Amino acid sequence: MNFLRKWWDNHDKSNNFLSGIHYIVISFAIIIGGGWALYTFKALDMASNAEIQLSKANEELKQIKEQIKGTDSSSITINASPLKTQLGIIINVTIKNNGKRPLSFNTSKGSVTVYKIKADGDSIEQSQKLTPNLYTSIRDKEIDPDTKSRSLSKTHVLIGAEKTLSYIVGLKEPGIYYIVFRSTPDSNFEGEDLKNAKPVEWFASSYIEVTKLQQNPAHQN
Repeated sequence: MNFLRKWWDNHDKSNNFLSGIHYIVISFAIIIGGGWALYTFKALDMASNAEIQLSKANEELKQIKEQIKGTDSSSITINASPLKTQLGIIINVTIKNNGKRPLSFNTSKGSVTVYKIKADGDSIEQSQKLTPNLYTSIRDKEIDPDTKSRSLSKTHVLIGAEKTLSYIVGLKEPGIYYIVFRSTPDSNFEGEDLKNAKPVEWFASSYIEVTKLQQNPAHQN
């Protein structure tokens, strides 16, 4: 009974003490809660930035894959056959565009080169080099001797299209010849959707053996 009487006489002081502890607990709770909120905000911000960076990286990777796909989906073949009426070769270079963007080729002099070669084991040497042109018109020596033949320095292959470029070389002697088609991208298309200037090079090659002309028996004496 004495204890209860003393507590009742001093309950105001006890209430103040308990209130102080209550406020201290609340303060700690606010501090801890604020710290946790700040940590959570920073974590979410980092996660958001990481997600943005990952999305950006995936988009760049997708663009790179599209560029590679656009390049690899083009095909170049060389078909060469010897002439029958004189020593020489007809060369047909076929370009097929299976990609998603137009292709533009540099076909100026030197894009096709023909080497006369000699093989020695796994080594070869060239003794003659020919660089035929891709002609669009040929000079008429008899009718208009002042005109000049014109060659095509650029050619374009649209999406899904196929184009054959024809060349011819006259030869002085039979032998083995190495034919090379080599071209760098050309950016003369106008507009972003048609411009093609990726740092790549198109290449194709083929060998052909040209033998002596077989004289037609009907023309023999």
